[in-house]
Amino acid sequence: MTEYTMWEFLIYNILRSGCIILMAYPFLRDKGRFSRRTTAFLFILMEVLWVGIAEVGMLPKLRTMGFAAKIEIVQTVMLVAMLFFALKERVGKLLFVFFMLYTLGSFISLFAKYMEIRWNHDMAWQGYRWTASVTILLAICIILVPAVVFIHKDFHAVMGKEGDDSLWRYLWLIPGAFYLFWMQSFYASEDSTLEYASKGSNILFIFSIEVAAFFIYHMIIRLVLDHNSLMKERAVNHSLEMQVMEYDNLSGRIAEARKSRHDLRHHLAVLETIADDEDWEALRRYIDEFRVVRRLSDPIVYCENMTANAVVAYFAQVAEEQGTKYQVEFSLPAEVGIDRCDISVLFGNLLENALEASARLPKGKGSVQIRGGMVNEGVVAFTVENLFLTTPEKSGEGFNSTKHDGKGIGTESVRDIVERYDGTICFDTQDDKFCVSVMMYVKNDTEEDSGRKQ
Repeated sequence: MTEYTMWEFLIYNILRSGCIILMAYPFLRDKGRFSRRTTAFLFILMEVLWVGIAEVGMLPKLRTMGFAAKIEIVQTVMLVAMLFFALKERVGKLLFVFFMLYTLGSFISLFAKYMEIRWNHDMAWQGYRWTASVTILLAICIILVPAVVFIHKDFHAVMGKEGDDSLWRYLWLIPGAFYLFWMQSFYASEDSTLEYASKGSNILFIFSIEVAAFFIYHMIIRLVLDHNSLMKERAVNHSLEMQVMEYDNLSGRIAEARKSRHDLRHHLAVLETIADDEDWEALRRYIDEFRVVRRLSDPIVYCENMTANAVVAYFAQVAEEQGTKYQVEFSLPAEVGIDRCDISVLFGNLLENALEASARLPKGKGSVQIRGGMVNEGVVAFTVENLFLTTPEKSGEGFNSTKHDGKGIGTESVRDIVERYDGTICFDTQDDKFCVSVMMYVKNDTEEDSGRKQ
């Protein structure tokens, strides 16, 4: 039997691994962790490692179906590791894309071999002949291009920075299950690779599975997009609600100020009488009572950022109603480079959790404090501290929810937002105090415009 040449072997494996990388590019082209030149080098290195592993698997002592499956797993692990190293994206998203495209790439290889057998049976059984490279190119045109066009638009939308990324921690298991199904159905067969590929029934069966899988992926992506839209809408409504409450509160303060100016001459008459009697204790008591009644010690504006100020002011009112001490040493400029919805969700969840924990303490014993803001250009750092009654249960890098089993949804949303801005978040407990520390890197409008021009 005529043996294939080394060039035929190399071209075939480059095409096979290259089609997977080619499919991944439209989804991940903006996710490089390094420069374009370095990223291109890493992708070339993936090709070299893939071909090298495939060549090891073709050694005479290793040409068995059992070892072929192991070679496939080694190649899978290598590609996943290299993608994680080269690309900067959530692990769940990368796994989802990888398993989705890897199974499709495997089907392209299987379909190409089926066409080769039908076209030139003798050369197909000779291994990696030039006919294998020709048919895999045809299979890429027939299957790959329509598949990428079908799912590219929707999938590229969920690969951006916007939206809740917590769902991807579990969604990758769906294409992962299809990958395991592929491995089991293909390598558990008693037929050899060529015998399996030569049967039209096997091709039709795998094709039907791939079509069903892609429709499932499409539905998942649409659900994720709808979920993100709903979460964004809720965040906007929540922010608007707090801004309306702050406006009502401000309007009430203005009305009180007008009334105070009207009544000021009466208060001055009383103060003058007390001062004439030199009753300094009564004078101090009257001033304190006046301050409490008119709420002169409460600030109307906590920071320049309208969204953050609305959230902080809203929870200041909640703290007052539940008798919790509320301290604010926070400053955030009007334009900070953080999406308004993210600001609302970030500060809203942290302050809401802090006040809920403080509410479990006896009235007047609770305390919530938020400090920090824009510490320097491009860096936002702040802490939220609160007293608690029961120590929260630690889970990994965070804490479990006190409302239900597992991690808190609000806490996970906060972590996702912080990570989206290349930041860090730390949860810590000290005695009876719970502390959340956040640091985020943001860009102002000038920097963003400069980046677009570059």
